[in-house]
Amino acid sequence: MTDTRAHPDWCAKDHQCGLGEHRAPPLRLHAPGRGVLVLTRVQAADGSQCVEVRTRIRLAPGESQARAHLARILAELDAHLRRLTALRR
Repeated sequence: MTDTRAHPDWCAKDHQCGLGEHRAPPLRLHAPGRGVLVLTRVQAADGSQCVEVRTRIRLAPGESQARAHLARILAELDAHLRRLTALRR
């Protein structure tokens, strides 16, 4: 098991580390006029690692267009997650 008390070299070593968890400084990727993607590397208390992904995507204008756009975004994210998680097998 990994010693989670010692900070990995990529850890931000700040108030976000707690309960054995370590977090890297967030990496922000901006797509002007489209949105923002924020990636954060995380090591859990059990030593396992993952990436936390947050997105902010500008929706199409108008209620019906925004709903349709959101539905497409969700479908694309679902397909993308399925592809990414299949790579581990």
